[in-house]
Amino acid sequence: MWNEPVVISMGKDQPAMAVRTSIEALRVLDGWWQKVDGPAFQNAINVCIAAIRHETSEEDARAAFVSALSEGGVILHPVE
Repeated sequence: MWNEPVVISMGKDQPAMAVRTSIEALRVLDGWWQKVDGPAFQNAINVCIAAIRHETSEEDARAAFVSALSEGGVILHPVE
C-alpha cells in the first residue's frame, strides 16, 4: 500500500477515486480509455508490475503512476 493515495477522476463529470496500491494503479492503466502510449504510460505499467513482484518499491510505482497521469491529462485531486 502506498503512503499516500493518488486521487483521480477521468473527466469533469466523473467521480473521484483513490488509488492506493500498485495493483489498483495497474488496473487503472489497463482500463484507461485513452490508452496513451507515451513513455511515462509504458514506464508506469512496467514499474507497477515490478512493485507487485517486489522488484522495486511501492513509492517508485506511485511516482511512475503520477507521471503517466500527467502525461495523459488525467485530473489529480488533492488528498484530503
